[in-house]
Amino acid sequence: MAEWFPSREWLHTYRAALNNNETYREASEGWGVDFDGDFVFEITDIPTETTIADLPEDLSGEFRENLESLSDEHVDELLTDAPSALEERMGEQDGDDHERLVAAVLSTSISDIPEVTFSALREEYPADLDNLLDQLEQYLNDGTIYAYIDLYDGECLETTVLQDPEARDPGFAIIGPYPHWKDLLEGADVMESIFSEDLELDGSTTTILPYSEAAQELGDTAGRVDDRYLF
Repeated sequence: MAEWFPSREWLHTYRAALNNNETYREASEGWGVDFDGDFVFEITDIPTETTIADLPEDLSGEFRENLESLSDEHVDELLTDAPSALEERMGEQDGDDHERLVAAVLSTSISDIPEVTFSALREEYPADLDNLLDQLEQYLNDGTIYAYIDLYDGECLETTVLQDPEARDPGFAIIGPYPHWKDLLEGADVMESIFSEDLELDGSTTTILPYSEAAQELGDTAGRVDDRYLF
């Protein structure tokens, strides 16, 4: 499974990278010892209007090939279980049933996938795509993904994606739209992003300032994760 951002796999790799970063370990010594140093990264404005066809080729290409290689008999079998939302989408397409099925599915947006997919169709998903779409169904809350980062005294103890944003009560949150998180991963300075309001810090700035080098390493380490962007 590739480390697509944002995903559970990316967060697990990020945790390992932080814990292997001696600069971060030294700069964050004492962080969270006498206060709650946990973070939530709130990644807002996830582009849920993105269609399956518009996802990276590494994800959408194999799925397209799987759909296009279906036999007519298999297409007929699939359509016996098709939900009404998929039938409606197919009615907007041209061609035979097979062509209309492929066009309807690939033109489905991320937000609409739960309405048109079903177990038999899901069997045609490549493993990476199936996993990522499942995560989006679980973790998207009104276009936002909440990534929890448990930081304590130079170590990252846990990372997870929250199904329920209220499940944890962290001391800090960094909030911003998906494009600005991509900027951070591509080298933007985390503190400059906060001060310029590209990202918003929810928590005590005076607590973070003595740990500005550690905060910078949080951002720099994220940028060094060998990742690929889902959007």
